[in-house]
Amino acid sequence: MNRLILTFLRISLTLLLSSLSAVVACAEEVYSAYLFAYFKGEGLAQGEQIYFAVSRDGLHWTDINDGNPVLTSSLGEKGLRDPFIMRSADGSKFYVIATDLKINGNNDWTAAQTKGSKSIMVWESGDLINWSEQRMCRVAPDGAGCTWAPEAVYDDESGQYLVFWSSKIPSSQSVPNNDNTHRVYYCTTKDFKSFSQAKVWIELKNPSGNAISVIDATVIKVGNTYYRFKKNEATEAHKYGMPSSGKYIIMERASSLSGQWTEISTDMSQIAWVEGPTCFKFNGEDKWCLFLDDFGGKGYYPLVSTDLASGKFTQPSDYSLPSVMRHGSVVPITEEEYANLMSKYAPSSVGVIRVNPATKQQTLEGWGVSLCWWANMCGKWTDEKIDDLVEKLTSPDQLNYNIFRYNIGGGDHPSHYDGHMCNGKGKRAEMEGFKAYENADYDWNADAAQRKIMLKIKEVRPDAIFEAFSNSAPYWMTYSGCSSGNSSADKDNLKPEYYGKFSDYLIDVCKYYKEQYGIEFKTLEPFNEPNTNYWGEKGGQEGCHFDPSSQVALIRVLYPKLKASGLNTVLSASDETNVTTAIGELQTFVKEGDIIPMLGQFNVHTYGGDAMNKANLRDLVTETGLPFWMSETGAGGTGLEGNLNLAQRMFEDMNYLLPQAWVDWQYVEEGNDQWCLIKGDFARQNYTVVKNFYVRMQVTRFIRQGYTLLSVGRNDVLAALSPKGDELVLVLLNTGSAEKNMTIDLSLLKNTDSKASLYVTNASLNCHKQSDVEVKDGKLSYMMGAQEISTLVLGVEAGDGISNFKKDTPYLMIPRAGTSPISLNGGTIQLSSFCVADTMQRWYFNELSQGAYNIYTVLEGKKLALTDDGSYFLSVSELSPSAENQRFEVVPLGENCFKIISASSKLMDLEGEKTLSGTKVGLWEAGQTGSNGHREWRILSVPFSPYPDGDRTDCVVPEIHEAQIYAVEGKVVLLNLQSRTEPYWIYLPDGSLVKSGLSGLDVTEIPLAKGLYIVRWGKITKKVFVR
Repeated sequence: MNRLILTFLRISLTLLLSSLSAVVACAEEVYSAYLFAYFKGEGLAQGEQIYFAVSRDGLHWTDINDGNPVLTSSLGEKGLRDPFIMRSADGSKFYVIATDLKINGNNDWTAAQTKGSKSIMVWESGDLINWSEQRMCRVAPDGAGCTWAPEAVYDDESGQYLVFWSSKIPSSQSVPNNDNTHRVYYCTTKDFKSFSQAKVWIELKNPSGNAISVIDATVIKVGNTYYRFKKNEATEAHKYGMPSSGKYIIMERASSLSGQWTEISTDMSQIAWVEGPTCFKFNGEDKWCLFLDDFGGKGYYPLVSTDLASGKFTQPSDYSLPSVMRHGSVVPITEEEYANLMSKYAPSSVGVIRVNPATKQQTLEGWGVSLCWWANMCGKWTDEKIDDLVEKLTSPDQLNYNIFRYNIGGGDHPSHYDGHMCNGKGKRAEMEGFKAYENADYDWNADAAQRKIMLKIKEVRPDAIFEAFSNSAPYWMTYSGCSSGNSSADKDNLKPEYYGKFSDYLIDVCKYYKEQYGIEFKTLEPFNEPNTNYWGEKGGQEGCHFDPSSQVALIRVLYPKLKASGLNTVLSASDETNVTTAIGELQTFVKEGDIIPMLGQFNVHTYGGDAMNKANLRDLVTETGLPFWMSETGAGGTGLEGNLNLAQRMFEDMNYLLPQAWVDWQYVEEGNDQWCLIKGDFARQNYTVVKNFYVRMQVTRFIRQGYTLLSVGRNDVLAALSPKGDELVLVLLNTGSAEKNMTIDLSLLKNTDSKASLYVTNASLNCHKQSDVEVKDGKLSYMMGAQEISTLVLGVEAGDGISNFKKDTPYLMIPRAGTSPISLNGGTIQLSSFCVADTMQRWYFNELSQGAYNIYTVLEGKKLALTDDGSYFLSVSELSPSAENQRFEVVPLGENCFKIISASSKLMDLEGEKTLSGTKVGLWEAGQTGSNGHREWRILSVPFSPYPDGDRTDCVVPEIHEAQIYAVEGKVVLLNLQSRTEPYWIYLPDGSLVKSGLSGLDVTEIPLAKGLYIVRWGKITKKVFVR
């Protein structure tokens, strides 16, 4: 009985394995795009390397990696031409092979054909992102002077790859075929590592039977027929009736790679001076494309056929290619492969983030705007218009601003009225002071227009926060007698002997508003862009220069007076014009010792400053413990493009500067729209809402006061959680002219609603609510249009996320001032553009003791740990937990930021303080205060990375559970967790096909009779029994 059972099991298993093989052989991937590997030519220094382009339709191509090489040669002649890319027979990897040849710099074509390389260059990859080390493999016969245009095709009969190329053997070599004629040779391989001896595969002869040169062969299989294209390299016909001059393509077919080839009659012989043919099938169509390389200067162009056997091709009129593109090849790719390529090599077109509620940054105090100068004009309008403007500004359903900066005017000399501050935009910049001259009484009727707007705001927003600030002291306190500045714009204008009276003036105004209207200013700022050369006598607005020492002196006078005033108002400083200047001033305040304790807030304007300086300033402010505002900015440019540029500045401010408040300069302005949200005509009291209003509203309406920003590692995304952790807001920005695919992984949230509300502003929409976006498999995916800002609002239960480094869990390490994560690239530790599929960007933390870790990545099964080898640049070596030079202390700085310190007490550092992709990572002595943004790191969970079993029970991890196949009574069920459209085939155990089709639904139910079936769906094959 046992023997019979075993025999039955063996037979059943044999049948099953046979059926599975049949299924795999029949199954075909669903391809949605194409990859073109090519070189650019010897006319460019880097032209003889391998470049990639992608296409959705096979006719319109876009280069990636910013037009830079993807693969470069460090072996042989260090040049690469004629790359050929193919998918392996089992679909598990890709191979790239290429010619080892460099003409740039020598232009010696004779030597290239008589003394050239006998090898081809080989790479392999499982994902088109992570490539093996370059291999130099000799394949050419003895005596060969070159090995050109290698390609390969899988031979079903032998189960091997047939690799073929063109070689010429000079007459000086005492070996067969030494007639200086190109032939196509071939060898076989199973792994592109070991190759058989070379043999002649193609020998082209003229009508007289003499061998003539043939090169650039390529093969495509259609059904049971192989089609081959080759180039007549001779300047004579290969048979009667062919052109006697020029070089043309010959097409032929065979039923076996080793069989007899029959020439197909085509018109291609009439197309001269072409080479490098590459042929591929259009995805989902019975149509083929043949690209030919016109080496006379035109470059590649396509020909299309609906029947290869006919040999008939037509040239489409609509196609596009990169400007420089030479001999290469095309491979169809899946949607996942396309997305990975775009993520790696064209990151601006893709957004992939993971929301981790543990990565909390600043909690928002609010959004705001200065009242100067628009309120000085609009406060004189009718109540109806004022009420409408204030409603638009403050309503939670519109701009939702709650912070307002009131300008305490200095007032200019009466002889200047209607003069230099009235520069064609009315008298908006001519602010009224409260004292007409030094000994005058206060005139509290002054500045009625700005005051009216402020009181209207207070009425509708009782929670409003007000800051008082000064552009200039009253004219009679200054050297020039003019409140726009000194006769020398880089000199102080306030006389030191008036520091006390100026302080009294500011405090008296603050006290008046508290006593008369119940408005107590939160902060008082005595400066506005003080250390600049903007403020000159008879200028266009009030302004006053203060060098850093003068700022210190004024603060020392003002602080004790303000403290004794009975007000709760605190000092803020210094409202500098850019972050670089602000860094210097804050360092001065810190150095003085007594100034920081006198301040209640630090303010900066962001009219200048890159991400690095913003991170550095934030670092300094964090050390002081002061609250931090971005208190003024504007002028991103006109129109939607300019408005989005200003939004980009806002995103960078919120992600790198991390202020608790962000404040616009102007709400209403005349002229263009770059300074305002509403464009007005002050004389006619007319106004219109401009695009900038809606761009800002996409952020300020939804990320509300009290929300906490989350670190996501990108400067085109803002993510924020509500105070109760029950709402997530994501604001997405696309300033580019192409679509951008944004995917957000929500799996670290404890729970989410099934749909997110979507609001969009673009050329045609104004914060318009669109159809909800579904949450699928713990992800939100949205294709942004060109030049668009979008907001997603989602109900959530945030949970705690990942706050500690978990064992066997991958993380990204991103510089505080950048968006490119650390990657191991060819043995070098450097920054690279983020790519989900790039496993060399995934770093693991092996805890040694409290706060100390090995930090490693995994390459080909080996754990390679960051290593301090004594040089500046970080290296890697095989993980050894006891190795002191692999020990790093990870010190939290708050706001999801860390310092990483080696056992030799050096900080992980970026070479040259750069944050661009390609920047190398090293170790440096502890950085000086104010320059640490390139030595501080955000450590973020890798989007879509798997987590250990049992680590999460409330989310589906796509990489682990991308699809399920199971049977219920009377049917097979396909459960789709990736929202992909994949083909399925259902077979009986004998290999007979029962049903097939495409499944793109979340759940596909397929009725079947009772029995055993083999189901293949996409890449998954499973045996099921239907009852």
